[in-house]
Amino acid sequence: MKLKPKIGLVGLAGEYEVGFDKSQELCRGVLEALKDSGEADVFSADIVMYDLQSMREAAGRLKGADPDALLLCVCTWAEDHHLLDLLGIVDRPVILWAFPDVESGSICDVHQICSVLTELDIGYGHVFGEPGDPAAMKTALEYASAAALKRKMRTVRIGSAGGRVKGMTEVAFDEFELLKRTGARIVNLDESELKDAAERVSGSEAEAGFEAKGLGRFKITAARDEVIESLKYYLGMKALIEQYGLEGFVVKCYPHYMGKICLGYSLLSEDGIVCGCEGDANNTVMMKMLYELTGVPVHNTDILCPDTETNTWLFSHCGSGGFSIANTQEEIELGPVRLADSGACALFTGKPGLVTVANLIGRGGTMRMSVMVGEAIETGMDFPGNPLRVRFEKDALAINEEITDLGVGHHWMAAYGDVSFALETFCAMKGMRYIRI
Repeated sequence: MKLKPKIGLVGLAGEYEVGFDKSQELCRGVLEALKDSGEADVFSADIVMYDLQSMREAAGRLKGADPDALLLCVCTWAEDHHLLDLLGIVDRPVILWAFPDVESGSICDVHQICSVLTELDIGYGHVFGEPGDPAAMKTALEYASAAALKRKMRTVRIGSAGGRVKGMTEVAFDEFELLKRTGARIVNLDESELKDAAERVSGSEAEAGFEAKGLGRFKITAARDEVIESLKYYLGMKALIEQYGLEGFVVKCYPHYMGKICLGYSLLSEDGIVCGCEGDANNTVMMKMLYELTGVPVHNTDILCPDTETNTWLFSHCGSGGFSIANTQEEIELGPVRLADSGACALFTGKPGLVTVANLIGRGGTMRMSVMVGEAIETGMDFPGNPLRVRFEKDALAINEEITDLGVGHHWMAAYGDVSFALETFCAMKGMRYIRI
């Protein structure tokens, strides 16, 4: 389910300024527009702050509502210290809304407040427009989503079974930096825990799971006993997820678990659990952020090859994507995994649409998030897995140069929709380097 931010709305105005008498009306207009969007839960303090008493009353109401972000409707010029006092009581990311009016001094006050917040090293968002202005609404909601994501990630636990793949030093992860920069905590499990959990699942339980998930509706070219083994691993992973309170799972799959966990990953993705490959905990956390912002299963891919004729890039991995991101349900095939030619994975092409493709890599002092936004187009089974072909505005070979020069690696997570602004804002809030390619 897509993350829905909670916004606390409050007004700010100067009692001697032109437009003070219209302040409540402006706040109500913004409130109604946000509620009508359905994209956020909005609590209004129903107060326009202009003195110490009104600030304290607003702070009490907002603190009780416990929002993810504050939206300050700056209705006229006003004394900026009222916001500072409010943030001392309700310390939340703040969005400043300025209104177009010559005499009220609204935008002048926003500029003044931005200067003060900058001096204090307090991050903020800002919008300009009439209540309900589409561009202002979009920015305010995306900023609030980033604030909600920051809060949500503080409680996220990602299970890592077996560490990283041998020979893939790139995916080495720094638990301290992941916790500091994203909020997510890595829960380390031994490989034996995964194997033991799968072995505790009986054949009849796995058969029941096959029927319960309706897997018989797909074309099946994998051996029946290996499909059932995959169901054992799926149910085993589910048990570990429940035992450790996890919202994501990453396994050192290559080479010994290839084809054993892939189908389980597809099923877990539909259950709302993000699943990473090759022990890459960093990008499993990236998947979690993308999933929270979109509410849709996320493609776990390698960046494979550019096509200069179509100016596209092909992304894919072995075949562990959620069924709902297949181009069509009819094409889904449960077949053996490439290279090993055994086990079971979900083979299908990715559906077309606007996508945000993101990578998270690095350690203490170097952690960075790289993001691209493009249009996924229909493609064939150009790689045995879940191929996704994406056209970006930038030249495909220029993208190759940037990725190579920046050293951001080869694992890219792809989510439907453009959530780049929310990701950039999240990075700013957490002090992490953000790269737009």
